[in-house]
Amino acid sequence: MQSLDPVTKPHTEASRMSEDHHPKMNDFHTVRTLLAQRALPPGELPIELERVRQAAVTVLLRDHDGMAELMVIKRADDPRDPWSGHLALPGGRADAEDANLVATAARETYEEVGIRLTVEKSFIGQLDTFAPTNPRLPLIEITPLIALAPPEFTLQINEEVTAAFWLPVGQMKEGGLSDVYHLKLGELTIKRPAYPSPHGPIWGITERILTSFFELLD
Repeated sequence: MQSLDPVTKPHTEASRMSEDHHPKMNDFHTVRTLLAQRALPPGELPIELERVRQAAVTVLLRDHDGMAELMVIKRADDPRDPWSGHLALPGGRADAEDANLVATAARETYEEVGIRLTVEKSFIGQLDTFAPTNPRLPLIEITPLIALAPPEFTLQINEEVTAAFWLPVGQMKEGGLSDVYHLKLGELTIKRPAYPSPHGPIWGITERILTSFFELLD
């Protein structure tokens, strides 16, 4: 069965307000139809680790009582992880044994949150490839894939993840980049645009991926 996070159920005042303002973007069928029309289908997306480090993440959508929601995870604190403690999308680095980057996204999603996706049926689109803009981060190409969660599942997060929660697509799109993340670089503090969430601001490369995703729904 689906695991529900009480802070993201669609019965909050903010969610009801979002439904009034953007009912179409809250409707799962409408979102699914727009993505089918506008998103590029998943391509071959070969593993090319001899060229560059690669990763794939999943923009994972579910139908929750007819409402479109997407999953965000909070990465565990790990000094070896350059994205330690960040809010992110399920996913991770490609292995040479992966058939392609779609298989990477499916494998990593299952390992991190226990949701099994099939390469043939679950993935419905892809976004442009992203790379970190911060020179302190490792050079890596990140390919986001759009997928639909199965009708029934049980969240089982692993040691790389401390939380996994669902956010209404319409509410996020309507609210936009209304939060700020304060990035400390030595004595400097840089403000970065972010999407708000109950677990903190969603910023950085995850913000860029989600902004690209929401553009498909304009």
